[in-house]
Amino acid sequence: MKYKSCSAIENFFLNFNGRIDTDSKCMTLCCENVDNIPGIALFESVQQSMESLRRERAEIIAESVRFSLLGGSDDERKFTNGCAKCANFLEGDYGNFDGLIHYINLSMYPAPCQSKCIYCDVHSGESGIFDKRLHANYYEKLFDTLDYAQKNGLIAQNATWQVSSGEIAIHPYKDRILDLVKGQAAIFYTNCFIFDEEVAANLAANQRSAINLSIDSGTVKTWHKVKGVDNFEVIMVNLVKYLNSSSRPGQITLKYIVLPGINDNVEDYLYVIEIMKILKVKHLTIARDTSVKYTLDARLSEKLISAAGYLAAILHKNEMTMDMFTYTPAEREHVVAFANELLKVGKV
Repeated sequence: MKYKSCSAIENFFLNFNGRIDTDSKCMTLCCENVDNIPGIALFESVQQSMESLRRERAEIIAESVRFSLLGGSDDERKFTNGCAKCANFLEGDYGNFDGLIHYINLSMYPAPCQSKCIYCDVHSGESGIFDKRLHANYYEKLFDTLDYAQKNGLIAQNATWQVSSGEIAIHPYKDRILDLVKGQAAIFYTNCFIFDEEVAANLAANQRSAINLSIDSGTVKTWHKVKGVDNFEVIMVNLVKYLNSSSRPGQITLKYIVLPGINDNVEDYLYVIEIMKILKVKHLTIARDTSVKYTLDARLSEKLISAAGYLAAILHKNEMTMDMFTYTPAEREHVVAFANELLKVGKV
């Protein structure tokens, strides 16, 4: 039936997102940067944690169906108050999903990362400082919650696992995480500072696995500017190593966070295309700084649209595909329209 929802709610995304050592919501259905997104803090009881999130999801769907049938103002929303502010909360024909968890995002912190990306505050705050004496208990609760979900048949057999908690190559629970996703479709979000033999082995053994690098540049200079570390050549060598370890084409995936005025120049765009060709990557995720997704003014939004549109046009000209899932539906339409206009008048 028709009501407002999104793929994260309907496909039951399970996100361990942000600090797990506080009372904040760290088990969520999405990662959108809006107030009051659906989610809960970790309970002492793993069963209570999992069942509470399942109950909240059911309440969200029930309330959304009720609003669709009877109407009402956003002020009356209890469970979908945060959802109503989200660009992805759209009316559609929903209700045909199985209720199982289809995506697990392991983005829990504190966790270490060596990169110093200008759009990320992990490296400059306490979220990047792991202390086993202080944080081991929270990690154990998280893993126990996932064990409970698996043993009780709550996770779909074809679920995808996202590993993006700090940097997997130096994560204090790397072995535990790798064991957890063994044999599963796993995407390792890595900065590629280190070539990790165990991650490479996972790619070789499991065709459904992949790595993802937020490359955000095509040149040494811009990489250093965005990442805060001057090691672009090392990254390229490690990417080729992962390519050689792959069991199928397409196990290396790339993301480009467009930062207007920083990495949106023609030189970076053209060189990233050449890098994609070397790595046999035919698809690029065009992303954006999600921390300002809902606060951009009209002028900055226009700059983002044109910068992303130019990259989209270059990709199309090189017979490569793209997605833009971190952009709003309206922004995606504007980017595609801008790219088509550039291609039409031959400016790319």
